[in-house]
Amino acid sequence: MQLCVFSKHFQSLDAEMLGRTMKSLGVDGVDLTVRPGGHVEPQNVKAELSEFQKALAAHGVNVTMLTTVITGVSEPYAEDIIETAGRLGIRYVKLGYWGYPGFGSYRKRTAEVKAALAGLEPALKRRGVKAGVHTHSGMYMGLNAEFALRLVEDRDPACLGVYYDAGHCTTEGGAAGWMMGLDLVSDRLFMVAVKDMAFFRVDSPLSPRKGWRQLMVPLDAGLTDWAEFVRCLNAISFQGPVSFHSEYQGSHSYVDMNQEQVIEQTRRDIRYFRSLMEA
Repeated sequence: MQLCVFSKHFQSLDAEMLGRTMKSLGVDGVDLTVRPGGHVEPQNVKAELSEFQKALAAHGVNVTMLTTVITGVSEPYAEDIIETAGRLGIRYVKLGYWGYPGFGSYRKRTAEVKAALAGLEPALKRRGVKAGVHTHSGMYMGLNAEFALRLVEDRDPACLGVYYDAGHCTTEGGAAGWMMGLDLVSDRLFMVAVKDMAFFRVDSPLSPRKGWRQLMVPLDAGLTDWAEFVRCLNAISFQGPVSFHSEYQGSHSYVDMNQEQVIEQTRRDIRYFRSLMEA
């Protein structure tokens, strides 16, 4: 497995500091944001990504994968990102999201997404890049492994696959659905995201939501069975990127951490995950 850290919650760090931080965390690389507001803006990818890569490499850290908002080949800078990734030897790219508009729309929306993926396939094949559909819970077309697989199943398995998020898949299939889903997509699995969640009671009568709210929590405190998850990855000899998502800032986290706290919590999460890998 190639351990890397999603750069989203390290946006305050430039390439030099990001390299130093990732080296101190002991990971192989970075899951780098190449999207509006990210570490590299899409319009600057041709000029800036190689320089960012060199700055990280000075600390022994690679760019393991890119996180993008690409949902179609005709979008601005989509081909620039894919071409640059391929040229620089960055083999994995996370695609953007296709929302689920609501009940009654699934079949039409699925056809739209499949057409978009078909359009992306030639560019990915030319550059030797693997693109993954992220399993994101909620109103997204790839809300779990099964639905993500339905989107890519007709495409070339060499370039379009599934980016499996253990936390989101546990939310959508808590008891055994996450495991069956991972089993189902094991031969189309490109990347893995590591984050965890728990449900918190919403007690305020003034809250617009009732019942329970889902928040990000440390890996050793959430719903995901990480020991069993690692066992499953080992069973299929998974060697792709494993991206740690340290989403401990803002209203989606159980507590809003500052940058230094995020770094230290990431360190604890990586230590915990490694202990299961070595068990």
